[in-house]
Amino acid sequence: MEKIPKISFLKTNKAEIEFEIFTLNSLFSRQDELNLSLEKPHRVDFYHILFIKKGAGIHYIDFQPYNFNEGSILFISRGQVHAYEVRPDRDGFLILFTEAFLSKNLIHSDILSFYRLYNYYLHLPIIQPEELGENNFNNIIHQIYEEYNFSDDFAKEDILRLLLKLLLLKAERIKHTLIPQGKNSEWFIKFGVFRNQLEKHFIETRNAKEYAKMLNISYKHLNEICKSITGTTAKECIDNFIILEIKRHLAMSDISAKELTYELGFDEPTNLAKFFKKHTLQTPSQFKQSIMK
Repeated sequence: MEKIPKISFLKTNKAEIEFEIFTLNSLFSRQDELNLSLEKPHRVDFYHILFIKKGAGIHYIDFQPYNFNEGSILFISRGQVHAYEVRPDRDGFLILFTEAFLSKNLIHSDILSFYRLYNYYLHLPIIQPEELGENNFNNIIHQIYEEYNFSDDFAKEDILRLLLKLLLLKAERIKHTLIPQGKNSEWFIKFGVFRNQLEKHFIETRNAKEYAKMLNISYKHLNEICKSITGTTAKECIDNFIILEIKRHLAMSDISAKELTYELGFDEPTNLAKFFKKHTLQTPSQFKQSIMK
């Protein structure tokens, strides 16, 4: 069985803080050394910020194409599936960081901003040049790159944390106009925890009441949080996540219906197929054919 490759953060002496920045061109030039094709869907267990300095094209995130231009900035969340178009005429910067880096370096209010920005239920994962206004990400990202490569490591992690926070806040300032106002700030964090628990336990259970217990809140309250942030119930959130997981697995053509059923915790292949068609109006094989065109 061929699954979607899951890429973990590679710890090196330089990247032991679980934060890294490098140019897009340098990534493309190392493609032959990597154990995967950048142009095929691959899942990441860390966060990305992709800033385009040169060129235009398409970046695929969870099978959706996002057109970018010079100055675009994309946010790819942990657990998402994405794929590049590898072209030598494109360049930019790629910032990578893990959940551990966030937990160690961001305080409560920072994490709140982070959850709002990386919540792909709320808005698109891309900021286009025309949306930037007077905000200039170019200078901040160059500072991050220079600091990361600076020879003196004294206070490096603290400086990188502050620069990342500045970048995230500037991005959130642009995005906040797209988010309905008046939402309970704590609910964003609760929803982020719910989403993390769902990623860990969706094979074991798709019962919304069990996720409410994991969060030590009532089922009614979890529903209120989900409706406020996504416009859907907790059950609908879970179903939408399962559909996305099925799509992520179908992206690799070698997986059989029986194997997929086992991987995702369904009893029978027919149950998985019915569930998928009910929510997408496509059979799994029809979806697979559509993404392979």
